[in-house]
Amino acid sequence: MTIRSSFSLSPLLFIGFIILLAIQSSQVCGFSASSKPVDVRTWLDSPSEDSAPRISTIDDASLLLQEWDKFFNTETAGQPLITTPQVSANLRAYVPEAVRLLSEAATEERNKDSTMGRCMLGICASSLEEGIATLKAWVTTLQLPRGLLHGADKDGVQLQLEGGVYIKYNSGGVYTFADIRKSGLGFDALWKPGDALLEPYDGTYRGVYFQVELSDGDFRQYLVPL
Repeated sequence: MTIRSSFSLSPLLFIGFIILLAIQSSQVCGFSASSKPVDVRTWLDSPSEDSAPRISTIDDASLLLQEWDKFFNTETAGQPLITTPQVSANLRAYVPEAVRLLSEAATEERNKDSTMGRCMLGICASSLEEGIATLKAWVTTLQLPRGLLHGADKDGVQLQLEGGVYIKYNSGGVYTFADIRKSGLGFDALWKPGDALLEPYDGTYRGVYFQVELSDGDFRQYLVPL
């Protein structure tokens, strides 16, 4: 379905991500607004309920998400610094803040040069409905470009997709020739900023691959929950 993405966020969808963004200043998983802010590395080396990671730079956000990726993504090499179950759970509370900071950094670069600051999402969902809802929520929350969703219909008739789906979103409007051939849409499928492609997915993972490309050239891709 080629859907014009006039996204609106249902209050019941992606609620975990939204709540965590909203309550950064209140008590979260044992941490409170009165917790002493410390740099991320110090917090990761010696996590304490009396302190909270200060996420104010690209390096801060990247470090925290790298650590989360080790904890959440079983395919990531390396062992997490955080091994205490309670503290590992608390780390999740700061993932949205780190995601938002990197997304804002990408947006700033993109506003200066449309070829820079790409933000990509790879959404692995249990159903078409869940996948579209997650896409809408992320695009709305992070204020990403909105485009068209390809691959959910044929000749204007919505496909009946059973089981999992994968949605590939790109803020930068880049589409490979392999993707064009796979979609069957020809050059009409050339991506514009904010376009996304939907396809069946038989994997077991449920979550979002969040990737940003910044001018420093560092590879940043993290696995975060739906």
